[in-house]
Amino acid sequence: MGTIGAILPILALIIMLTLLKAPAYLAAFTALGISAVEALFVFGLPLGEIGKCTLRGVASGLFPIGLVIISALFTYALTVESKAMDEIKKMLGSLSSDYRYLALIVIWGFGNFMEGMAGFGTAVAIPCAILVGIGFDPVKAVLCALVANTTPTAFGSVGVPTMALADETALGLGTLSSKIVLLQIAATSLSPFLILFITDGFRGLKEKFHLALIADIAFILPWVATALTLGCELPDVIGGISVMIVLGAMGNFRSINAKRALWAWMPFAFVVIILGVAAFLPHDKKISPGILILIAGILGALAQRIRPLRIIALFFITLKKYALAITTICFVLALAKIMGASGMTAILAKCLMKISGSMYPLLASVVGSLGGFITGSGTSSNVLFGALQASAGATEFEKLLFASANVMGAGIGKMICPQSIVLGCAATGLAGKESEIMKKVVVFFLIVLAVASIATFIFFRAQ
Repeated sequence: MGTIGAILPILALIIMLTLLKAPAYLAAFTALGISAVEALFVFGLPLGEIGKCTLRGVASGLFPIGLVIISALFTYALTVESKAMDEIKKMLGSLSSDYRYLALIVIWGFGNFMEGMAGFGTAVAIPCAILVGIGFDPVKAVLCALVANTTPTAFGSVGVPTMALADETALGLGTLSSKIVLLQIAATSLSPFLILFITDGFRGLKEKFHLALIADIAFILPWVATALTLGCELPDVIGGISVMIVLGAMGNFRSINAKRALWAWMPFAFVVIILGVAAFLPHDKKISPGILILIAGILGALAQRIRPLRIIALFFITLKKYALAITTICFVLALAKIMGASGMTAILAKCLMKISGSMYPLLASVVGSLGGFITGSGTSSNVLFGALQASAGATEFEKLLFASANVMGAGIGKMICPQSIVLGCAATGLAGKESEIMKKVVVFFLIVLAVASIATFIFFRAQ
């Protein structure tokens, strides 16, 4: 009964999301209710402790995680309001007429930047819309965005998935960020070449291999360096900016008006500068990234001459728009807290270890991808399976490795997540063709997941 009881809340979540097509918040609430009942009557967790776990989960979901998400999306909403986002789209589209070049700079550069800034589907929807707006094939645009928006998910929305993972596993945030970025290098490096293949097949790889290699290096080097030195908040942002600068210098950058560019990027520039400075503050004086992003967004909005009352209105509009998403995260966090405190997570970890034995390192990314596929969120997948993965490790090294493999797999799972596919199709006028996109993208999903699993196994054997 122990193993069956332990897996029941997760099974309920999977069935409600995939088979019953229930809203995410309702599925998470149901799974939370099942876990609470089981914790009380099957696993003997006192009612008071269940209440405390629920409150701790909800509190974590609201602060710091919820605040970071709302602040990041609020900053994005401000750039839309000021028309700065339209200016950014024009800049990117004017750099070249070569669609292979445009795919790399828009998807791999700007897309990764948006994942680092806001996450929550912005890195799929916005780059897709930009490419289609300048004449790119819609199907290829969606496939490129889905393939690219995988491993950068770990540091998406200013590091929220990694922060959630650190909270659930009690592993050091800095150490975890370092392990994640080093583990993901191989899988991440594939993306620019897969983008070229999607846009122009083997001809694209042959003719523009050097361009993909430059884009890869331009992202990987600052991405790794930032994660190792500053932590999880800025790797995608810095990496994405680096790609846009390097590839932009290779394109028709003279067509860009420097003054207009500075104006358009103002809110994002404030975010990068403020978070970058804050990263060097002593640990006891650290300020929540959510508060810093909120301040940066407001400063940028004021610089772009958005009226203060409109700024306030946009904040509450953003809050209302994403309230259910934050609620879902709160429920999933509470679910994870109850499963951990009642022993359900430990039971599942032991079961997985028993089934897979010494081959568990190959399974770790697969478990994470299941979470990404189910929830459509790297954060939710880490909350759901992060503690389980860490529990499967016998040493500190293994705990870090398996937890890192979970967040890597979560991003890869988002490639075939129905929510991501629907979002991409909606942004490109392909509504109703979701099944066609799924059939095409699953091949790339299997390739990247295989590389991720092998990388985890190699790291495990090399310890």
